[in-house]
Amino acid sequence: MRNAVKILLKIPAILTVGGIWFLSSQSILPKPPGIFDFDKFQHLLAYGVLALTIAPWFSRETWCTGSFAAGFRAGLRRSSVEKSGNIGRRGALLLTFALASAYGVIDEIHQSFVPGRTCTLPDWIADTLGAFLGAVLVFFLVKKIYKVRFSQNFSFWESSL
Repeated sequence: MRNAVKILLKIPAILTVGGIWFLSSQSILPKPPGIFDFDKFQHLLAYGVLALTIAPWFSRETWCTGSFAAGFRAGLRRSSVEKSGNIGRRGALLLTFALASAYGVIDEIHQSFVPGRTCTLPDWIADTLGAFLGAVLVFFLVKKIYKVRFSQNFSFWESSL
């Protein structure tokens, strides 16, 4: 049963990647009304959703352990991962962001081969910003849902101001 749940949690990310790839393969996309007509907002939204769907690939225990601020100070130290066998929430956050952003690069290169589409740096920046916002949203959703205490982990930010 547990393995089935793990597999089911991976399906949304695969579907999101497939949906982004399909839309990127189209020479002409339909123009939705309102703010959704803004190209960069579409990129931001798509890659935010991608980050949200990548996040469940990491376990609840991964999202609820480790020091967030220490992760930015020290990066993903190999020794800490080897000792615990768990990358912690900082690693999950960084990997979620990195995977979604890396897919943005792949998708932009893919678009350069589609007639009528181009590969642009501003599009990738919008993809990366969406991936970052999606990963950070997951971080705070974990805090809210699982009531994980992060207050002691933000002392780094306060001391550096």
